[in-house]
Amino acid sequence: MAPAATTAARRAAAAPQARPGSRRPPLRIHQAEPRRTARRNPSHRFYIIVSVAMVVGSLLFVVAGDALVAQGQLRMTALGAKISVEEAKQKAMQTEVAQLAAPNRIVAQGMALGLTAPAEVVYLPQVPLDKPLATPQTGNAAPAAAAAPAAAPAPTPAPTKPAPAPAPAKSSTASNAKGAAK
Repeated sequence: MAPAATTAARRAAAAPQARPGSRRPPLRIHQAEPRRTARRNPSHRFYIIVSVAMVVGSLLFVVAGDALVAQGQLRMTALGAKISVEEAKQKAMQTEVAQLAAPNRIVAQGMALGLTAPAEVVYLPQVPLDKPLATPQTGNAAPAAAAAPAAAPAPTPAPTKPAPAPAPAKSSTASNAKGAAK
């Protein structure tokens, strides 16, 4: 191994040596200067204010939109309830119309007005509406019309008017109201 003297010499050469003219300055407490952030960085404050305003504005926009949606849902609920009521009325009216148009009721009303029921009921066949109809053959009038000369028109029977329905009896209040209106 190496002698101890050489090792100590190497250590002494590697260690920093103090310079005779250089001395460390004495330690002292550092006092920081007062902060002037507002004057030093005004754009930083502007960005903070703008970002806060955008967040608050977006929250208000969301709240207003939610309120509008809620109002629309309330209106839809109210209209749905009205629609249900009107549909029930319509169904009741359709039932009433079906009852008023029942054949038994029509026959009873006709008999009350003096009409008689037919002895036989003849149902007419279904006719397609997209094809023109042929001229119907009616009793003995068709051969006579064919034998008549083409120049003379066939006589047409005079139309008959149905008998007018009897007028309902006038009440005394209706005649008084007419007299008062004059």
